[in-house]
Amino acid sequence: MRLFPRLLWLSAALVLIPLPASAAARFKDPQFKVKVTRNVGYGSGDVRQPSAAKRPLFLDIYQPDTAEAGWKRPVMIAIHGGGFLFGDKGEMNNLCRELAARGYVCFSINYRLVPDDPPGLSQDQYTRTVMAAVADAYHAAQWIEANATKYQADAGRMFIGGSSAGAVTSMLLAYNPEIKAPHFRAVADLWGTMGPRVTWIKKGGPPLLIIHGTEDETITVSAAKEIDARAKQVGLQHETFLIDGMGHGLPLNLQVGSETLLEHLVDFFYRQISPASAAKSSRVGS
Repeated sequence: MRLFPRLLWLSAALVLIPLPASAAARFKDPQFKVKVTRNVGYGSGDVRQPSAAKRPLFLDIYQPDTAEAGWKRPVMIAIHGGGFLFGDKGEMNNLCRELAARGYVCFSINYRLVPDDPPGLSQDQYTRTVMAAVADAYHAAQWIEANATKYQADAGRMFIGGSSAGAVTSMLLAYNPEIKAPHFRAVADLWGTMGPRVTWIKKGGPPLLIIHGTEDETITVSAAKEIDARAKQVGLQHETFLIDGMGHGLPLNLQVGSETLLEHLVDFFYRQISPASAAKSSRVGS
């Protein structure tokens, strides 16, 4: 895997426009104010720098701010980019706010990075860090399951996704044959890669949304094409958007066809909320 430079999620601010509840579809249209709780501990991970220790791990929680009871919120685990070298959960603020405004409870997580020098089986520090990030995301999912009632979260409708290194982490958890992770309803791969582990994608895995710029010089578009080809080969439900002329880190308010990339993501997730209504789609957008 290559080192990925820091990624800015959105080049322009996304605007929340609440709709009257009667005119809005829950989980599809923005309709709620958003309540944010920052720096909630979800566990710890072993590190070796600056000295051997347990590093506390934190997440931010974005919830629809409503007193309305009687319904559970789908869960989104959002994972920031930064090439496993740097980055912070705060970078996922805009996406998490958009999803929470639609009725999700979104958990944006921090995880161990290369400067932490996490231990592991590999002699390569970078590889150890990637797998430590996957382990941290797994522990975050377990924490969410254990605390689902507190946040009115439906752990049976859990989504995961991220940008760049966050996309790598999301896919290496969601399709990992060696980890009994939650069965995620869908995965968002935003300009990520799986490298040789693309063979982990199997029929029956979580549906996958792929977004990638054709001029990406950090993680080349060949990574997205390889993941798309594997999904087609095994019959995994997926959608792929290869955006002409765009590099690494696309603005989610970019118009692609009749919708923005954010709206395509929301629509893709929305179709997975109820298995009975999930679309059996496998198309390539451009």
